[in-house]
Amino acid sequence: MRRVEETDGHVVFACSALKQSYRDYLARAGDVRFVYLAGDCDTIAQRLAARKHEYMPATLLASQFATLEPPTDALVIDVRRGVDEQVAAIRAGLGA
Repeated sequence: MRRVEETDGHVVFACSALKQSYRDYLARAGDVRFVYLAGDCDTIAQRLAARKHEYMPATLLASQFATLEPPTDALVIDVRRGVDEQVAAIRAGLGA
Protein backbone atom coordinates (compact mmCIF):
# COMPACT_ATOMS: atom_id res chain seq x y z
CA MET A 1 0.00 0.00 0.00
CA ARG A 2 2.84 2.35 0.80
CA ARG A 3 4.44 1.69 -2.59
CA VAL A 4 1.21 2.54 -4.43
CA GLU A 5 0.81 5.73 -2.40
CA GLU A 6 4.35 6.79 -3.32
CA THR A 7 3.30 6.78 -6.98
CA ASP A 8 0.11 8.81 -6.24
CA GLY A 9 -1.98 5.73 -6.95
CA HIS A 10 -4.92 4.29 -5.09
CA VAL A 11 -5.53 0.81 -3.81
CA VAL A 12 -8.46 -1.00 -2.26
CA PHE A 13 -7.41 -3.45 0.41
CA ALA A 14 -10.17 -5.67 1.77
CA CYS A 15 -9.86 -7.51 5.06
CA SER A 16 -11.77 -7.97 8.28
CA ALA A 17 -9.47 -5.88 10.54
CA LEU A 18 -11.86 -6.64 13.38
CA LYS A 19 -9.83 -4.91 16.09
CA GLN A 20 -8.71 -1.31 16.37
CA SER A 21 -5.12 -2.48 16.87
CA TYR A 22 -5.23 -4.15 13.43
CA ARG A 23 -6.54 -0.96 11.82
CA ASP A 24 -3.88 1.08 13.63
CA TYR A 25 -1.23 -1.19 12.13
CA LEU A 26 -2.68 -0.86 8.62
CA ALA A 27 -2.91 2.93 8.99
CA ARG A 28 0.87 3.11 9.32
CA ALA A 29 1.08 2.50 5.55
CA GLY A 30 0.19 6.14 4.85
CA ASP A 31 -3.03 7.85 3.79
CA VAL A 32 -5.36 5.01 4.74
CA ARG A 33 -9.09 5.47 5.06
CA PHE A 34 -11.41 2.80 6.37
CA VAL A 35 -14.84 1.76 5.15
CA TYR A 36 -16.88 -0.25 7.62
CA LEU A 37 -19.38 -2.51 5.85
CA ALA A 38 -21.81 -2.76 8.74
CA GLY A 39 -24.26 -5.60 9.01
CA ASP A 40 -26.10 -7.37 11.78
CA CYS A 41 -25.46 -11.00 12.65
CA ASP A 42 -28.71 -12.27 11.06
CA THR A 43 -28.03 -10.56 7.72
CA ILE A 44 -24.47 -11.86 7.58
CA ALA A 45 -25.56 -15.38 8.62
CA GLN A 46 -28.07 -15.48 5.74
CA ARG A 47 -25.38 -14.43 3.27
CA LEU A 48 -22.91 -17.00 4.59
CA ALA A 49 -25.53 -19.74 4.24
CA ALA A 50 -26.10 -18.76 0.60
CA ARG A 51 -22.39 -18.90 -0.34
CA LYS A 52 -21.15 -21.66 -2.60
CA HIS A 53 -17.64 -21.80 -1.13
CA GLU A 54 -16.13 -22.54 2.26
CA TYR A 55 -13.99 -19.41 2.63
CA MET A 56 -15.28 -18.74 6.12
CA PRO A 57 -17.38 -21.39 7.86
CA ALA A 58 -20.63 -20.06 9.31
CA THR A 59 -19.58 -21.58 12.64
CA LEU A 60 -17.05 -18.75 13.05
CA LEU A 61 -19.60 -15.95 12.71
CA ALA A 62 -20.44 -15.61 16.41
CA SER A 63 -16.76 -15.38 17.36
CA GLN A 64 -16.16 -12.80 14.63
CA PHE A 65 -18.94 -10.59 16.01
CA ALA A 66 -17.63 -11.13 19.55
CA THR A 67 -14.17 -9.98 18.44
CA LEU A 68 -15.42 -7.00 16.42
CA GLU A 69 -14.47 -3.57 17.70
CA PRO A 70 -16.56 -1.31 15.42
CA PRO A 71 -14.39 1.50 14.08
CA THR A 72 -15.05 5.05 15.19
CA ASP A 73 -13.05 6.60 12.36
CA ALA A 74 -14.54 4.89 9.31
CA LEU A 75 -17.07 5.58 6.63
CA VAL A 76 -20.01 3.36 7.65
CA ILE A 77 -21.94 1.59 4.89
CA ASP A 78 -25.03 -0.53 5.61
CA VAL A 79 -24.64 -3.87 3.81
CA ARG A 80 -28.40 -4.20 3.43
CA ARG A 81 -28.22 -1.56 0.69
CA GLY A 82 -27.76 -2.74 -2.88
CA VAL A 83 -24.21 -3.21 -4.11
CA ASP A 84 -24.43 -0.32 -6.59
CA GLU A 85 -25.74 1.94 -3.83
CA GLN A 86 -22.94 0.83 -1.48
CA VAL A 87 -20.30 1.54 -4.12
CA ALA A 88 -21.79 4.98 -4.85
CA ALA A 89 -21.87 5.82 -1.13
CA ILE A 90 -18.26 4.71 -0.72
CA ARG A 91 -17.10 6.72 -3.71
CA ALA A 92 -18.96 9.80 -2.48
CA GLY A 93 -17.74 9.35 1.07
CA LEU A 94 -14.12 9.04 -0.02
CA GLY A 95 -14.37 11.88 -2.51
CA ALA A 96 -13.74 9.63 -5.50
